[in-house]
Amino acid sequence: MQALVWRGPYLHEADSIDVPAPGPGEVLVRVALVGICGSDLTAHKGLMGIAKPGSVRGHEFAGTIEAVGAPDAATGSIPDAALAPGTRVTVNPVLSCGQCRSCVGGRPSACESIQIIGVHRPGAFAEFAIAPADHVHPIPDGMPWESAASCEPLAQARHDVARAAEIGALGECLVIGSGSIGLWIVHALRLEGAVSITVVDPDASRREAALEAGAIDFLATIDDVTPASFDTVFDVVGIAATRGPAVACARNGGTVVAVGLAVDEVSIPWFDVVRREITVRGANTFAPEDFAVALAWLSDGSVPAPPSSRVLPLCGGGDTFAALVEHTDPFTGKTFFAP
Repeated sequence: MQALVWRGPYLHEADSIDVPAPGPGEVLVRVALVGICGSDLTAHKGLMGIAKPGSVRGHEFAGTIEAVGAPDAATGSIPDAALAPGTRVTVNPVLSCGQCRSCVGGRPSACESIQIIGVHRPGAFAEFAIAPADHVHPIPDGMPWESAASCEPLAQARHDVARAAEIGALGECLVIGSGSIGLWIVHALRLEGAVSITVVDPDASRREAALEAGAIDFLATIDDVTPASFDTVFDVVGIAATRGPAVACARNGGTVVAVGLAVDEVSIPWFDVVRREITVRGANTFAPEDFAVALAWLSDGSVPAPPSSRVLPLCGGGDTFAALVEHTDPFTGKTFFAP
């Protein structure tokens, strides 16, 4: 089958690899669409420590069931009868162990042995991908593939919002960055009861989508934000120019949710965190209930398909990645690959 393989920093190339066979309790999915995540761009540049040369990434995907594996040898369970070959599905790629302290304590997103299809396991930048049967979900007949492949990032956004809501009311919220995940966070905030949502993004072409998603204001730079003016701040970018200012934008006793993974180590004003009692929380992957809610939102129309998206051939993925990281591609919406 055709696949897009990451060979090392700044090098994705098309290759032909064997079609995988589904094992016990697994299904083989013929990939219809797979989205490029910001973390894929970070990995492309060689900045994602867990990315291994020779791997196939791609974790935001949907497609049709091609084949079903045998019953699970350990449990005797068989894939749901609804997952017959030809069934249109979306895939939850986050696999938690269910046995570690975090999982037992109800925090599968912080699993000590977490595995993600397209990160730790072969992913969907390929014609076919393997997934556990209990992580594959049928989708409505009329759901566009763009929506089905967006269940994963919307689930991540819903989890990001939940990480803030665990502390208290969301209140007045600031979202720094309105790319794919930032826009999903705006939708999730709207549906989860935020009092107001303001977005910061230097790309004016994203303004309309942010306002349609539920934002009440759209600012060009972080300098336009009044310091200490938001109850909850989401840093969806994750660079030096956003992590420190995210803290500065939070009110006393406020919450900052770190989402973006653009770079690893940057400084933030810890005196500010301590003296103003700012809570800084990480948000990693999501729980099964987040995925279920995301699928429901996309199924009933509460959240529409990405307003600005394109589908490109997987075989040209190397050039697409190069253009995106070198900022020579003027497109600012969501990019999907079709094998």
